[in-house]
Amino acid sequence: MITPAFDIIAEGFEFCEAPRAAADGTIWFSDLTGGGYYRVLPGGEVETMLADRIWIGGAVRDAGGGIVCGGRGGLVLVEDGVARPLLTEIAGAPIVAVNDIEGDGRGGLFGGTIDFAALFERGETPKGGIFFHLAPGGAVTILRDDVVASNGIGFSPDGGTLYHNESTVGIWAWTFGEDGIAHSPTLLAVADDCDGLAVDVEGGIWVAFWSEAVIRRYRPDGSVERVLSLPFPHLVSLAFGGADMRDLYVSTGGNADHPGKGGVVRIRTDVAGLPAHMCNLG
Repeated sequence: MITPAFDIIAEGFEFCEAPRAAADGTIWFSDLTGGGYYRVLPGGEVETMLADRIWIGGAVRDAGGGIVCGGRGGLVLVEDGVARPLLTEIAGAPIVAVNDIEGDGRGGLFGGTIDFAALFERGETPKGGIFFHLAPGGAVTILRDDVVASNGIGFSPDGGTLYHNESTVGIWAWTFGEDGIAHSPTLLAVADDCDGLAVDVEGGIWVAFWSEAVIRRYRPDGSVERVLSLPFPHLVSLAFGGADMRDLYVSTGGNADHPGKGGVVRIRTDVAGLPAHMCNLG
C-alpha cells in the first residue's frame, strides 16, 4: 500500500462527492450531507454554485454550459445558481434521490437512484434503487431496479464496457451496445465497500473505498494492480483532470469523530485518465 503526495484543493466540508474537472483547472464538487454544489476556480477561490441542495452524489457537465446534478428529488440542471428539474420520477414513482451519474457519450447519461431518506432520516435499510439511462429527449430506460446502493460509473477506453459500482456487492461490467443502452452485466470484482469510480487510458479502473479510505486500481480482468491510502476518514469519489489528465481528484468525507474533514485533494498518477463525457440535456 502506498500513500501518495497530495495537494488540498478544498477543505472544511462535511462529506464531499461529485468531483468534476475542466481543462482550465476549474474543479466542481458537492457536499452530500452539508448541502450545496461548489466550484474551485484556477486561483483557488471557492464559489457556491448552488446553495442548500442536499444529497448530490453525482454531476455531469452539460454541453450548454450548466451542470446536471443528482440529489434529493432527482436530477436538476444548474445554471447561474438556479436549479431546473430534469427528472423527478421514474415509471410514475417519485425519485427520493439520484446518486452518481455519468454521461454516455451521446448526450444522455446513466445514473442510479438511492433512498437516502431511509439512510439519513429514518435510520432504516433502504429499498433497492434503480440503475437507469436518460436519453437527450427525456426517455428513461430502467436497467436494474434492485440495486443495493448505486455508486460510481465509467467506461472502458474503447467505449464497449460500462462499469458500475454497487456498494455492498462489487463492480459490474456491462456491455455498451450500439443502441446506446447497457446489456448483460457480469460481476467483475467483489468489492463491498466500493464507492466512486474513474477509468484511465490503459483500461485501469480506479475505485474509491469509503470506509477503508483507500483507492484500488483494478485491471480490466478484475485483479488489483495497486492500492493507495490517504489520511482521511473516508475516500468517496474520483475524477481525472489536468492538462495531461494525470491529476486524480479525490473527494473526502468526515464523520462524527472527525468533523470538517470533507474536501477535495489532488494526487498525480503515472497514467492519464479518460475525460468524462458531457451530456446535452439543457
